[in-house]
Amino acid sequence: MSDKANRDHHANQMNPNSDAYKARMDHHADQSNPGSSAHKAAADNRSDQMNPNNPAYDSSRQGGGNQSAGEGQKK
Repeated sequence: MSDKANRDHHANQMNPNSDAYKARMDHHADQSNPGSSAHKAAADNRSDQMNPNNPAYDSSRQGGGNQSAGEGQKK
């Protein structure tokens, strides 16, 4: 996405009269509703990222990848 397109998209998301704004608010409302599939998906994703036995754990950490403990960290 070009820089101008990115700025326009952001401006649309902040404009209460635009469809992009309404879609953004609907998405946030769905994630906040414990009965919605979006809420369950967000909760499942967070659980996966917090579980060191799940592949999503490593990829959610700064630097990503499959680094072993201490590898790539300053000492």
